[in-house]
Amino acid sequence: MDATPSRPAPADRRGPSRRRILGLVTAGATAGAAWFGRAALASDPAEPPRKFRSQEGIDRRRQSVKGILDTAAPEAVVAWITGTGSAPDTIRAEMDTQVNALADAAATGLGTARDTVLVSWVRTAATQRTIWDRKYEFLRTGSGGAGTFGVITDEIRAQYPTPLGPDPQWDPDKAAHRSVWEALTSEERQIEILRTSTAPGVSRHHLGSDADFFDTAPQDWTNSGPERADYAWLRANAAHYGFLQTYTAESAEAGPAISEERWHWSYAPVSEAVVDFVRAEPDLIGDALDELWSYDPARYTYIKEHWRDYMLHVNEKAYFG
Repeated sequence: MDATPSRPAPADRRGPSRRRILGLVTAGATAGAAWFGRAALASDPAEPPRKFRSQEGIDRRRQSVKGILDTAAPEAVVAWITGTGSAPDTIRAEMDTQVNALADAAATGLGTARDTVLVSWVRTAATQRTIWDRKYEFLRTGSGGAGTFGVITDEIRAQYPTPLGPDPQWDPDKAAHRSVWEALTSEERQIEILRTSTAPGVSRHHLGSDADFFDTAPQDWTNSGPERADYAWLRANAAHYGFLQTYTAESAEAGPAISEERWHWSYAPVSEAVVDFVRAEPDLIGDALDELWSYDPARYTYIKEHWRDYMLHVNEKAYFG
């Protein structure tokens, strides 16, 4: 997907220097309501959860959030999006309220323990780098690894049918899998990781609007898998709290893109306003990502060329039945 040209800075806002942005990224700057100005005070953190009856309602709130971002210091927005800063207080409060409200409703509606509903939520760029590095380096359990990951692509499975066999995911603890991984190029490794995990700076988990629910093993979310009832509940109810399924079968077809993730849901009024910002300011995002990846550019060659696709090839519509 071609990048959208950067929009010109409004007359009352001077564009930030590249050095200023990169300085914030390098320092891991935090960003709160102070740099978002008075517009950020439009929402009361004590408000009850917002409920939505249609896509139009979600879109109206998206425009309100977009207005907050448009009046903010761009370098602070970039730091938040790329995981080295934080969301403005009122947007963060709104996201916290909505994610928790959906989790509470899911626990009640499905009759399950509340502490089993949310399995992953906010992650910084530093945390995402740890995840990326342990997968890229194919670390074993007990040596910094965390067990199986990802989805083995059809292309790689076709090249190595015997050592990979029917295994659905990569397993660093299997010698046969390690022999295949060692034979892959850096670009091939990146593509394998990117089926279900993004690079630091690109992850939607940096925002606070996106969360993983119940389980993240792809094989559990098939139409006949153990998570089918949980998925049916999310499909029927998540939109009423403003959530959409971020990565769908349809968005995965855009390519390159993240595979379908039935467990990953996003509070759309915020995450889609962020998508608008990324489309408008790709150069600012790109500069920040270059800085994040500067410690070892060789393991980011593919994502450097395609980060826009992985950020923008996403579902943008909630399901209201």
